[in-house]
Amino acid sequence: MLQQQQKQLARTLVSSLWFPVFFVVGFMVCYLLPFHAPQPRDMSLAVVGQQAAERLDTSLERSLPGGFEVTAVPDEEAAERAIADRQATAAYDPAHGELFYASANGKASLQMLRQVFAPIAQQAGQRLSTTDLGPTAPGDVMGTGLFYCLMALNIPPYISVMMLLRAELTTRQKLGALVGVGALGTVIVYGTALSLDVIYNDPTLLLVGFLLTQAIAWTSFGLVPFVKQFIPGVAMGLFVLLSLPSSGGAIPKELVPGFFQALHPIMPLGQAVHAMRGILYFDGTGAPSMVLGLCAWVAVGVALVLLNQFLVRRRARAASSGEPVAVTDHGGGYEHEDDGDVTVDPAFEAPEPVHHRTLAGSVTDGSGAAVPGASVTVTDTRGVQVARILTSPDGGYKVRELPEEPVTVVASASGMQPAVDRLAARSGRVERCDFLLDTEEGSRSVRPSRAGGVLAVGE
Repeated sequence: MLQQQQKQLARTLVSSLWFPVFFVVGFMVCYLLPFHAPQPRDMSLAVVGQQAAERLDTSLERSLPGGFEVTAVPDEEAAERAIADRQATAAYDPAHGELFYASANGKASLQMLRQVFAPIAQQAGQRLSTTDLGPTAPGDVMGTGLFYCLMALNIPPYISVMMLLRAELTTRQKLGALVGVGALGTVIVYGTALSLDVIYNDPTLLLVGFLLTQAIAWTSFGLVPFVKQFIPGVAMGLFVLLSLPSSGGAIPKELVPGFFQALHPIMPLGQAVHAMRGILYFDGTGAPSMVLGLCAWVAVGVALVLLNQFLVRRRARAASSGEPVAVTDHGGGYEHEDDGDVTVDPAFEAPEPVHHRTLAGSVTDGSGAAVPGASVTVTDTRGVQVARILTSPDGGYKVRELPEEPVTVVASASGMQPAVDRLAARSGRVERCDFLLDTEEGSRSVRPSRAGGVLAVGE
């Protein structure tokens, strides 16, 4: 008995604390690891003069292995053009000891570039001079204002999905709400950033911001039925833990490990950062491909939603074999149904506990005929709905993973009086609760008594 209680305690702790532990580990791996010692990695560098570029490439490879990818350009004008076209992050003219860069790519790289090139210029008897070819907007003094604006569009879509899962809305209504919240948030962020001079007035930014919200919202919503209770970890892992360090927003992507650099053009936040910087400071260079990437994320989310709708309808058709059709089920039913009031409880729980509490029964009318499509709703002691299910063609239903506390069960059907029952499911048992619905005031629930007879409840 003691051993069983200890196992139950361990399961409870795991189901309650897996997400915070996941978050702690994720922050160490995805934030401390790439940010604790920023240094250049494969940073594209244009150098004026072929011979000078070769000498500098050898010198830099010796002092910072893998830090720079050096490309020779014929003159200073070509060096400036390489930065404007986003083909190079920085450029250096050895003849004049001049370093070219664009603070719009992230001001954090300037200090590192000065540390690298000041000694090089000094060895040539020169004093390093710097020229900013892409200054940020007046209100974005630190060069991170745009990133924080996008953060305000990156996290709320995921939160909106989590909140809407608990709402008694159809799938269409929830998706409509996600579109509305995304549009409203984009307008608020754009207006605020514009008023603070963090960005320049360019309505194209509204499109990029809105696509970012929808890419995250639709993908998160579409993943829910497939990853179920793990949706918090999956969504936060994708759109926060992996997206922020790879975005290049706070720390330039050239200063993080190659793994995160590779994610920059793939993750929605990195795509939005790159696209907006291109629109604001580089005449749109690089923006179209990133916008297409955001559209691809939206398409993935739409595909996931449609796939789940197809699977739900296929299961409904299979119900003709007599199996109950579950629209939602506490802890396991994360399906989205278009034509039902679907409530899903996205509890942070471990998968499939050892002991189940299950409720099963049937709904019939006064003549004893089955009532297909009747609604069976289960609520806890606080009145919070934990499951809602439609009976199968033979009137049967089944609800798994009931909570430990007593629950209230209500059966209702169009044109009939509802019936209600209250019971406490026992671990490892299937509690039976049948309902007789009548058009008059005689509806009731019928359960087996302990003595083997019939107990009528709710008359």
